[in-house]
Amino acid sequence: MRIGIISDIHGNLPGLEACLKALTEEDVDQIICLGDLVQFGPFPSEVIDLLQKNNIDTIQGNCDRAVAKGRDSTGDSFENIHWEHLSSELLQWTKDQIKPAQKKYLKKLPAELRYRIGSRRILCVHGLPGDINGSIRGNVSNEVYDYMLSRNSCDILVLGHTHEMLLQPRGSRMIINPGSVGGGTLPGEATMAVLDINEENTTTSICWRRIPFNTVIYENKYRHEGLPETFLKCILLGRDPRGKWHTDDYTRRQKWAEA
Repeated sequence: MRIGIISDIHGNLPGLEACLKALTEEDVDQIICLGDLVQFGPFPSEVIDLLQKNNIDTIQGNCDRAVAKGRDSTGDSFENIHWEHLSSELLQWTKDQIKPAQKKYLKKLPAELRYRIGSRRILCVHGLPGDINGSIRGNVSNEVYDYMLSRNSCDILVLGHTHEMLLQPRGSRMIINPGSVGGGTLPGEATMAVLDINEENTTTSICWRRIPFNTVIYENKYRHEGLPETFLKCILLGRDPRGKWHTDDYTRRQKWAEA
């Protein structure tokens, strides 16, 4: 069985469309979305509509929860207080775009999804199990990974939220993160993963795909709505909208400084 995994779309309709097209070409059997459909990008309503139209299994992310409950903050941590203020302003704009039925849809999204393929138990969450804003910090011990898998009764733990691609193998078990569709993981590109499980012998493989999308459409819509230029730069130049860099490539940082 082949499972397409996408996460953290953040209102990026061109990125989502490109990923769904690529997953169709990959001939996946199912698509799972790990949440954060909205916030930061200019197409929150359209993203919700497209996921609903394609009946994609979707988890509630922290940004989805904030919009659904009318909150003033997503609960994200920002490296720059100015960016946090900009995010609050954009969150209000995002809430204004969401129709009542879409708000209801976001509110009803589950906190987790579980699947069983052969003997393989799969748990999908947005942040960490039981913590929608949680994330795995660097340099944790292998015992922590083992505990997470055992504590949550799963062989494959699928995480989003960080916008950072991850594979942490633990024997026959693993923890994976597909990166993000619209979270600035790469300049002008979305990332996604394809999980392939042999249902007979339960051997498992995972691959990631870099998916270019139409940045012109994204940029034109973004500027038409008058949204903060900072978060547009994140998409075009490849930086997390919360401030973190997901690369040590100095040329990308130089382009940011020059932009």
